[in-house]
Amino acid sequence: MEDTLILEHHQISLKLDRIAWQIIEQHCSEDEIVLIGLADRGFDVAEKIYNRIIKNTNSNVHLLHLLLDKSAPLTEPIIIESNEKISHRAIILVDDVLNSGITMAAAFKKALEFKPKSVRTAVLANRDHHKFPIQANYVGISLATTLKEHISYSEVNGEMSITLR
Repeated sequence: MEDTLILEHHQISLKLDRIAWQIIEQHCSEDEIVLIGLADRGFDVAEKIYNRIIKNTNSNVHLLHLLLDKSAPLTEPIIIESNEKISHRAIILVDDVLNSGITMAAAFKKALEFKPKSVRTAVLANRDHHKFPIQANYVGISLATTLKEHISYSEVNGEMSITLR
């Protein structure tokens, strides 16, 4: 099966700009914002949003990495670096693609252990096949796909893309 390009670099960049501005607008009264990128590609997306937020605001923003086994997110250990920055702060969990919601649900559960002020979610691409009642608050693009189709985010030589297979 051939890949279909959904979003190219420039389009993704605009989506990330919009997500960053939405976060800034909705958290302007917060002293601190904590962006937590889910392992690998979610962290890459979180880092791009983080860079846009700090470029456009004086807010105190933290960027953390959440490590988990995406093949078994509900049963394997989940680690969030620098846990002391999480308690009583506004948290935004960031991933590249929201598929079934299992990974985001596991991350959400872990984040709640630190009694955050609030928890929101941001994803670059959202699918409509969630198994858990997880919705993204900030979304780059929503796609209605079949269960057999796969959405992937990649970055090669600094050029981002989202494809459908």
